[in-house]
Amino acid sequence: MSLNFSSPFFLFGLMGMSIPILIHLLTRRQQKHVRFSAVYLLSKSQKRSTKKSNPNRLLLLLLRCMGIALLSLALAGPFFSFGDSEAFRSNAPSSYVFIVDDSYSMRSRIKEKTLFESAIQFLSNLLTKIPEGSEFSLVLASHPARTDQDWIAQKNSFEKLIHGLQPSYKTTDIGHAIEKATHLLSTASNKKKNLILLTDLNENGWDKEVFSEVSNSLNTPLQVFDFSKLAMRKNQVSVESVETRQEFLARSRILKIKTKIKNHSQNNQRLPASLIFDKKTEKEILIDIPAGQTIAKEFSIPLRSGDTIQGKIKAGEDALLTDDIRYFSHKPNQNIKVLVVDGDPGTISHQSESFYLERALNPFSVSISHIDPTVSTLAELPLRSLADFSVVIFANVRELPVGYELELENFVLRGGALIFGMGDQIDAKYYNEKLGNLLPVTLEAAQKFKKTHLLFENNQHPVMRAFSAKAIQEMKEIPFHSIYTIQARDKKSFKVASWFTNKNPAILESDSGKGKVIIFLSSLDRDWNDFPIQPTFLPWIQRWTQYATRGLENFTQQNLLIGETFTQKIDKPNGQWAVRTPGGNLHLTVTTDGKTRFNKTNFPGVYTLFELPDKTLPETITKLPLGAQPIGSFTVNIDTKESSPQKLSNIKTFLPNLKVDIKNPELEVSQLPTSEGMRLATPLFLFVVGILLIEGWMIRKE
Repeated sequence: MSLNFSSPFFLFGLMGMSIPILIHLLTRRQQKHVRFSAVYLLSKSQKRSTKKSNPNRLLLLLLRCMGIALLSLALAGPFFSFGDSEAFRSNAPSSYVFIVDDSYSMRSRIKEKTLFESAIQFLSNLLTKIPEGSEFSLVLASHPARTDQDWIAQKNSFEKLIHGLQPSYKTTDIGHAIEKATHLLSTASNKKKNLILLTDLNENGWDKEVFSEVSNSLNTPLQVFDFSKLAMRKNQVSVESVETRQEFLARSRILKIKTKIKNHSQNNQRLPASLIFDKKTEKEILIDIPAGQTIAKEFSIPLRSGDTIQGKIKAGEDALLTDDIRYFSHKPNQNIKVLVVDGDPGTISHQSESFYLERALNPFSVSISHIDPTVSTLAELPLRSLADFSVVIFANVRELPVGYELELENFVLRGGALIFGMGDQIDAKYYNEKLGNLLPVTLEAAQKFKKTHLLFENNQHPVMRAFSAKAIQEMKEIPFHSIYTIQARDKKSFKVASWFTNKNPAILESDSGKGKVIIFLSSLDRDWNDFPIQPTFLPWIQRWTQYATRGLENFTQQNLLIGETFTQKIDKPNGQWAVRTPGGNLHLTVTTDGKTRFNKTNFPGVYTLFELPDKTLPETITKLPLGAQPIGSFTVNIDTKESSPQKLSNIKTFLPNLKVDIKNPELEVSQLPTSEGMRLATPLFLFVVGILLIEGWMIRKE
């Protein structure tokens, strides 16, 4: 049990009680006794009057002294509590944990500044009201939540730290932020502890599972300052996604850019959507979006060169500009020179093994499919230079010229790709003995079936991602009558890219050196199946050809979210790579296990990867060395789940056992965080008013 004062300086006012006492003593009447024989009755009357007035003066003196004493006590801000007296003294050193929401929803603008800037200004003002000798720590609540500053007692240093903060482009992670704040509070050096959260109460980021773990260990009251109250408008629209693709069958080079835009408001919206290249608007359309709905729109532009295209989609302009923009990057398909070796050329063209292949690889012209096939017979093969081609397709080839397998091995090791198609001309013994360094399996025998089909259980293979559910269903219905069975070789690794419904592998792939080997265990003509006459055969064989040259693995197709790690397979274990960020900064990547990684993806935009020359470089670089070559780009965008304008309605569902006080961010002395206790200032002020009323009544009566 204790009585404490928030402003004990005013207790010096108790000395003012001496003033009415001195006045009373100095103005007290001095009675003189004068003998006068004719005024006996007057003397008696004078004594009665004196006896009657003396008690009133003493009572007035008592009331005035009490009034001064109570006023001084009230101004001193008394607290009465049953706890430790030190814990309830507002001017005693305290421990403050500040949780600052730096997620991108705090970038919402209010007039000339953002919610985050308002929060920093509020926190700076709040620090001026905190008693000297207090200690501070800071937790940032964007994902992943992190302790930005452990305990520090230097207020000036802490204030410089908060003024250097910037809002991130990440989502909210309040649960883990409070978890880290709880740990900090357990290591605080002061008995008096304060936990303060500055946020916009965005509904995203409040994970009940995380709160259930910390609610029992947290006992410090939580003060929440809700900055969403300052926002004049809610977030209305966001660009959810952007996808790019090149047309396969069109007679002109067309890039199609598909975007999805969501209306977060409760009203129908008509707003502009723009396609922007290099800060220049290429196309702009007006779109109508019903309330709460998402619509898809597609832009089409002609491809004039093979250079990488970098741009962004912008929709509308609301209070939160961050999610009105989404970036994309597209590397146009390059021309791939393919050598098709026909193992069974027929006298009639459509009976040749290469007939369907040649037309599927290039249905119109090289400028459309970006694949330039050259058909060769087995006799012509030694006259061809493999260095002129990226891919060699063997269609039902019985055996190769003497010693040619060594040329194929060097071709693959240097980065070339081989695609084998089976057929009745295949000599399994030759393949197993002569091509053992290239093939990860041994061929057993050609097996005939009444009917089997392709099985597509997992469509996440890079080749299959572009196909619609309808196209995949069509491929599932194609009958296959003959296939080759295989047996894995010892110490050889490979992947089964696709299966038949009879549980036999359909497509195998393996890496060899810098190149790739792909085996299709049925024929590439109509002898063993009806696949070549189906519409899906054309994009299927084109995509496998592109994939064999690693064209589909080009990381310009990667669309990462803020904070995700960029990962790319590399061919040079000892090579060096650097990434240029959207802001122009250069960072070296980290290379391990045949992959290079980059994790500083903290800003939205297009990142460019460079291959550096083979020489020793410092740990950090500020400019690209001579000989650095750009080899691609990738995009990083925000996670739009933070874009929802919905605010948290009831914090008690997350922290049911904790006292939570939600306030508007308006700084007054009376609003500073204080510990629990009974305030006595108001009752004392009421007593002072009562004393003044009684004094006035007594004076008037006298």
